[in-house]
Amino acid sequence: MILPSSKRSTGLGRFGKRAGLWMAGLLVAVVFLQLPMVKGMYYRVTGSPADGIAWRTDLASALQESTKTGKPVLVDFSASWCPPCQVMKHEVWPDAEVGKAVREGFIPLALDADDAATREPAQRYGIEGIPALLILDSQGHVLRHANFLEKAGLLEFLIGK
Repeated sequence: MILPSSKRSTGLGRFGKRAGLWMAGLLVAVVFLQLPMVKGMYYRVTGSPADGIAWRTDLASALQESTKTGKPVLVDFSASWCPPCQVMKHEVWPDAEVGKAVREGFIPLALDADDAATREPAQRYGIEGIPALLILDSQGHVLRHANFLEKAGLLEFLIGK
């Protein structure tokens, strides 16, 4: 028996073509929104490129240097297991324009969230997630705070717009 075209199965079961397209669109949206996570997992296994920034690792020393130079401290709280942190290490910090802005205008400080010595600064500044970026004055007061940023957003953050 041949069924009329309106009664034939489409192979999509009870969901139909629209639901299939909707699910495909949802999948694309999830992947797009999670792109920093996906890229970060890939970058974690490939190693970090050189960024040309002389990152300090001690908050007290960075604040002393800030007092001497008048430059604010740029703090990057991150970790090796953090996918968005790895995206910044591969795509943002190595950028020539970003590197120049950091070298010329800041005392750069990298704090590893897994290091026991980072616990006190993380608690002091209320860091609850990473990456976390802070710009501090020489007294350690927060001037600006941000989380994951791509190049354009980081440049705006650095100049204070």
